[in-house]
Amino acid sequence: MKNPWPPTSQMPAVLGASAVVWLAWDTVLVTPLKILTVFFHEISHGLAAMATGGRITSLTFTSHQSGLAHSVGGSSFVMLNAGYLGSMAWGCGLILLSAYTKRDRAISALLGVTLGVITVLYVRNVFGVVFGLGAAAAFFAASSKLSEATNGFLIKLVGVTSALYVIPDVYSDIVLRSCWSDATMLAKDTGIPRGGWGFGWMGLSAA
Repeated sequence: MKNPWPPTSQMPAVLGASAVVWLAWDTVLVTPLKILTVFFHEISHGLAAMATGGRITSLTFTSHQSGLAHSVGGSSFVMLNAGYLGSMAWGCGLILLSAYTKRDRAISALLGVTLGVITVLYVRNVFGVVFGLGAAAAFFAASSKLSEATNGFLIKLVGVTSALYVIPDVYSDIVLRSCWSDATMLAKDTGIPRGGWGFGWMGLSAA
């Protein structure tokens, strides 16, 4: 049976969100979205620890778009890959949810609940708690005050930023400067150069 509401009808909104994110990438307008992506990145490390037999002890992230997931046990290989792959999965999941349903206000509310619960359970630094609870409240407010269409565009903005963040972030870590990163730790553990991991993640993000 023909889909009465094909996802292709959402392509203009997705492309529009992508254009907004890229054009405003270095402005304060996108900074909260970048920090939210770091939130997704760090919780993905933690969820990978839980999925491989470990547990999360704490999450921290800062206004400088850095973060750290503390965990005990689990597979380090899976956890190190889960950061960027996880933020891509969060982003793509939000885009697909928004494209395949007409319940964007409900998606905003669900995202607000998710951010709030994760913050209360795991985030342990002041900025992280303030940002996490503030973001949760903002999505709740959007779900009740803004239209379905506006919520849909907001969800797509968050999704696009999270899915594409790996490209400039890994490029900065690997090409522009040398720093201790997930790719560096994987290179140490596997013998595969960090560029192999980083450019692999970048390729997946672009795809």
